[in-house]
Amino acid sequence: AVVSTQSTGTPALFAAGDPRQFQRSYKETMKFISGFEKLCQYKERVVNLRQHPSYKNFISKWSLPIYFQIRLQEIAGSFEHQLLSPFTFNTQHSTETHSTESSDDEYQLPVSEMLELCIKRCWEEDVLLKPLTHRFLKLTLQLLKRYAVWLSEIPTSSEELIISDICKAVHDSYLIVDKVPELVRTLTADKLPAWDQSEILSISCEDILNSIPVLADYVTDDVIKNCEKALEQTQAVPRLYRRTNREMPTEPLGYVSQLTGPLESDIYNSVLPLAVKQEWCSRTAHQIVTRYSETVTEILVSLRKTEDSLAMLKRGRKAVQTAATTTTYTDEDRIRAQLKLDVAELGAKFDAMGINKGEEFEKLQNLVAKR
Repeated sequence: AVVSTQSTGTPALFAAGDPRQFQRSYKETMKFISGFEKLCQYKERVVNLRQHPSYKNFISKWSLPIYFQIRLQEIAGSFEHQLLSPFTFNTQHSTETHSTESSDDEYQLPVSEMLELCIKRCWEEDVLLKPLTHRFLKLTLQLLKRYAVWLSEIPTSSEELIISDICKAVHDSYLIVDKVPELVRTLTADKLPAWDQSEILSISCEDILNSIPVLADYVTDDVIKNCEKALEQTQAVPRLYRRTNREMPTEPLGYVSQLTGPLESDIYNSVLPLAVKQEWCSRTAHQIVTRYSETVTEILVSLRKTEDSLAMLKRGRKAVQTAATTTTYTDEDRIRAQLKLDVAELGAKFDAMGINKGEEFEKLQNLVAKR
């Protein structure tokens, strides 16, 4: 009679159009039924009650799949909307939470904050329904997967990318991998039976981490590209001393700072985790040294050819003697001295950033030290 009255007298009770009211009504009704079942003295009576056609009919009237679809659109929709502007905080947020320097355990991007908020939303008391627990767990994992896909698609975005934003995305990725597994375990502790979450969560985290190498390639390639102009200036060093009667150089040239400037500003001074920062700096520095060595080698080969030509010319003029005995430096000597100063300055820049210069840099030093 109670079931019949509720089914026919309050049809709106089962409508999922208002998810908040539906969720409240469902929980209160299930609480009532649970209390009613406790009145049954024997387990067999509870089983018989649940097998009764009217009981089954009553339970089937609750549109749980529709309710979940509404929540899915609400939660996943919020995340997808944030993905439309993943790097931009709204004005109020930026003034309230980003007015001071952020710490390492704070998200740098709004899309990362939204991911955590959406995961928490799945497990809030006014959203979750016990029969839908595993669906909300699946949604949690889908949100993590969607974040990983977004990360991997950043380099192919049609929007103009800012290197600092990519570094923020990498920072947040490691923070998510560090925080979210424990967050999910805490959120589901009293909502799911005992189960081994480590494997399924590690797969989701692995997807996020697997997206980072693509971003690393993009950032280092962009930094190297920004160093190209400085590398071009290296080729102009010989022109500074040929037939100019300049004094022997005592200071490095300015192009060295330009050579390491993008590395320092875009990677070394970024929000990347320390270990990642060191890896990316070393990786980029290695490429800089490799390209710089190629340019220096070309210059030195040209110098050697010039010196050989001059030596042959002098041997052809043995009959000509000069009264001058003062030691003089040739243009080639000045060029070599300048390159040696520049390479030393490059090494100092790397040292200041804590970069392991490696064997390639040592070869470069030996190259400019040779006479």
